[in-house]
This record gives sequence, C-alpha cells and structure tokens, in this order.
Amino acid sequence: MCRVGIYLVCDYPDKKKFLNAVSVCEKYNIDFLEIGFPFSDPVADGPVIEKAALEVLEKENTKEFIESLKTVRDIFSKRLYVMTYANVIFGYSMEKFAAKVSFIDGIIVADLPFAEAGRFKGVFEKYNINMINFATPESSFEDINKIKKNSRDFIYFVSTRGITGGKFKLDDETKEKVLFSRQGFKGDVILGFGIKNREDIEEACKYSDGVVVGTQAVRALNEGAFENFIANLKKN
Repeated sequence: MCRVGIYLVCDYPDKKKFLNAVSVCEKYNIDFLEIGFPFSDPVADGPVIEKAALEVLEKENTKEFIESLKTVRDIFSKRLYVMTYANVIFGYSMEKFAAKVSFIDGIIVADLPFAEAGRFKGVFEKYNINMINFATPESSFEDINKIKKNSRDFIYFVSTRGITGGKFKLDDETKEKVLFSRQGFKGDVILGFGIKNREDIEEACKYSDGVVVGTQAVRALNEGAFENFIANLKKN
C-alpha cells in the first residue's frame, strides 16, 4: 500500500485555516503530515512554499509554531514530522527544540548533509524522534547503503534535481536508485518534490513506498480548494 503524506507550512495562510487543513487530512485518512517550520532563507523550497513561509514569518516565530504543532498532534492521529532548517533549530538550541517537539515522530532538516547528521541524530533520538535522512539522484549506491544503515522510519528520496514545485519525472537512473534504497531497508522510501496529483502518485508508487505532496497542497489551501484537492488525491 502506497502512503500519501501532505506537506503544510505551519500556520499558513493563517492559524485557523492551517488547523482546518490538518482536520481535513485526518478526515481523509492521509498517512502522515510534514509540517514546515518557516525559515527566512528556505534554499530547498520553490516560490510557492517560500512565499508562504515568508508571509507567516512576518506574523509569527518558532515558539508560536511549536504551540500550533501541539494542536496538530491533538487533531491528527497518524505520523507527524517537522521539516525545517538547521538555523531554526540552532536558534532555539538543539536540545531545547528537541524537548519541545518530543511528541512528533521525526525531524527533517532540509539543509543538513548526511555527513553532518550524526550530531542531530544523537540529540533527537534521546527524545524518541527519528532523524529522517535524504537520498537524491546524485547519491551514489555506496552513499545510499550508508543512509539505509543509519535510517529508520523512512528515507526521503528527492525525486528530481532542484527545488520543490517542479515537474515530477523519474529518469531511469533515479528509478534504479529508489528501488535500491528499498532493498533490505526495513522502513519506507518516500518520494518528494514535484508530485502534484493522483497521476503522479500512481507513477511514483511503482517504485517507492509513498509520496509527499507539498507545493500543490499549499497552493490549494491558499486558493480555498484544499478539501477538494485532498479528496481527489485519495480517490482509488
């Protein structure tokens, strides 16, 4: 069974609409949520998510995002992850940040190279938070083996080169690497970047265990069409 996860920018477009979107995800049995904590220099994010993050940052800060996250945990019954950047965590202090979000299932640090993940992993795993590692089309098979040995829960496989919001397309080499990532790995391999609709999900799930839908979900929420969008994603 292919898992479908949704990425939302915390408190975008406002706290009420954001939490309503979380309730919609619960209603339609979305498999997991990835909540993005806004950052002023989101290098991995495309223009839709970057714009959303900057709008929220004009009104709120990390402390308020954590409070909203607690409400998300009350609403949403499945797995919950935070996606953010290293400077957000350092600005709060890594230990303090981990303690404050100890109720989540995993942390995704978008600008953290795998080689530097160990110091984060040690702190977060003290609070039973999984460190989610990335693999990319540029990862060698040797790199992927190291990632598999140092991962649990899931591996986030970036499906395409560049930033979020592009077109979803897997070349043959990437397909091979996604399938290799799954071999012998007890967790899931989740594809992200560029996945926008049911057709993309069906294609991605030929090779992976699941997907994250981000840019299109954020766009639909801003346009007032979020529930319809989610309902269409979950159609068989």
